[in-house]
Amino acid sequence: MFRVIYILLSLFPVIASAQSAISFSSSIRSPQVVLNEVWSDPPVMQLGSDDILTFSFDEMSHTYKRYTYRITHRNSDWTLSDLVEIDYLDGFNGMPIEDWENSVNTTQLYTHYTFTVPNENVALKLSGNYRIEVFDDELQEDIPVLRYDFSVVETKVGIGARISGDTDRSLNDGEQQLSFIVDYSRYSVASPASDIKPVVYQNRRRYNAVSGIKPTYITANRAEYSFNSKLIFDAGNEYRRFELTDPNSTGLNVEDVLYDEPDYHALLYMDKVRHTHSNYRDENGMFYVNTLEGYGSPIEADYVYVHFALDAPYRKGGSYYLMGDLCNGDFNRANMLEYDKENGYYHISKLLKLGVYNYMYAWLPDGASRPMLAFSEGNFYNTENEYMIYIYHRAFGERYDRLVGVHVVRYSLERN
Repeated sequence: MFRVIYILLSLFPVIASAQSAISFSSSIRSPQVVLNEVWSDPPVMQLGSDDILTFSFDEMSHTYKRYTYRITHRNSDWTLSDLVEIDYLDGFNGMPIEDWENSVNTTQLYTHYTFTVPNENVALKLSGNYRIEVFDDELQEDIPVLRYDFSVVETKVGIGARISGDTDRSLNDGEQQLSFIVDYSRYSVASPASDIKPVVYQNRRRYNAVSGIKPTYITANRAEYSFNSKLIFDAGNEYRRFELTDPNSTGLNVEDVLYDEPDYHALLYMDKVRHTHSNYRDENGMFYVNTLEGYGSPIEADYVYVHFALDAPYRKGGSYYLMGDLCNGDFNRANMLEYDKENGYYHISKLLKLGVYNYMYAWLPDGASRPMLAFSEGNFYNTENEYMIYIYHRAFGERYDRLVGVHVVRYSLERN
């Protein structure tokens, strides 16, 4: 099939609440938060430990900008808690980001900014959810250009979980059901049914997060959450993947790399609608910045316009969107595919830093808030999904949701 390369600059801000690092400005790229230098671990610190979170982003120029960051404490649903800064912070808020470097030998100029928490200026005193918002002082507006979400846990309860493709609605037919037990035998919980607040994420996605779950059984020492229709998830498929670590050569799923001064363009192989389960291992939607130049240095990885294409018939009543951490997991105009009527396929272009990326295509019906994977990726009960269970506790009279347990469970079948 003949393909046209569309060079589309994203002029739309990314507004979302789906991932751990989200940019609200087209000049802010590749935001990431990493725990203890392990990029694949979820951003959850242990209270009172030596854990360190590293926050980073690129601003697409070689001009230094003075950015400051502000930390706020959040409830289990990410709304602001009733605490004041002195309750949850030890140190100072609104500090400038002082660690920055200009990119080296890149066609796209950028400045790489990093900071850590805790640091010499601030530490966190309580468990729960936290949000860091980054502000550009030159704008003189109380509007963030970037935000990070992370959590701090004080492990007080035990959590056991299992996933099954055999659900209360179907037998190995595109769904997975989660069941779990919260053991509070060594922790005082006066009213488990009301005081314990579980929140469940599939592959760290927010759009299908489950909360408001009531226990099926309660004993003196534990609460069991099973046979609950709210804990049945569409299984989806493994994420698609491409690798591009050198702008002068192709990588996995990259058909060609072109240089059209002043930019590089990577043309991915045409993706097909999937009717069977993929047997490739994935990273559940994450991306990893990497380059063969400079031994993986974050300031020597160039930016490339990556061109995605989906060979799918035109569908009315909604739109296809690119999905994954590479686009903040959001479903807005910046991540919506356009349809090429002449050549009969959907397409989108994204400016991305060299590295390894996971992605999918999702269909969002007009007026809906939750996308569907069935039309482009399919739903297969044997998909290897990751489920994160967060257990919050708010006793009577307390002003915030304590995070007292976090558990990760992965559904995996033996591969052929």
